[in-house]
Amino acid sequence: MKSFLLACITSIALLLGTSYKTVSAQNTSSPSIGIKGGLNYSSLNFSFTAWDKPKTGYHLGAFVNLPLSDRFSIQPELLYSTKGTRVPYRITDWLDGQVALDLRYLDLPVMGQVKLGRFAHIEAGPYASLLLDANLKHGSTIPFLNFSYDLPNDVFSRLDYGLAAGAGMDLGHFGVGVRYNYGLGKVEDVKQLLGTDFTITNARNTTWQLSVTYRF
Repeated sequence: MKSFLLACITSIALLLGTSYKTVSAQNTSSPSIGIKGGLNYSSLNFSFTAWDKPKTGYHLGAFVNLPLSDRFSIQPELLYSTKGTRVPYRITDWLDGQVALDLRYLDLPVMGQVKLGRFAHIEAGPYASLLLDANLKHGSTIPFLNFSYDLPNDVFSRLDYGLAAGAGMDLGHFGVGVRYNYGLGKVEDVKQLLGTDFTITNARNTTWQLSVTYRF
């Protein structure tokens, strides 16, 4: 999997270099840079339980938009993004709570954008992610049962990858967008068992994102 991700990242770098040269040669319009941020609504889709619920997080970062024509552009982004899931429970009328898994990633999506009219666009493309850290939190109606624990990185795959698609509106310098990220890599670190890949949960990141952008 790591060799596959390395090949993906190398291909993305080559694509960006080629795209920039094409933009300069065609001179259709100037590249632009910007910042973006917003909400994440993520889940891990555990294979062994239907109890997990989506978790609210956020993303924040920057992007470069490279027009290849009047209607099509390539937009690489670099985002700090919080993902994960939560499992609520209720034992009695006076004892309930939830366990939340926080995963913090550095995301590199590379989106191909197609303009629809003057203001709207649709987009799709791959993304690769680097896990920065992981944290487990337990909250309960009983205060002394509350805790937060940093999980070791070797429990999870350091690299993740997947596909993303969405749509947006650009109104001058400002814009809004919605995007769905579907993880193809397993969140849990893959172990070798009898010569085959093995994981307990088979969990994958799935994230809805609502963003606000600003172009300089």
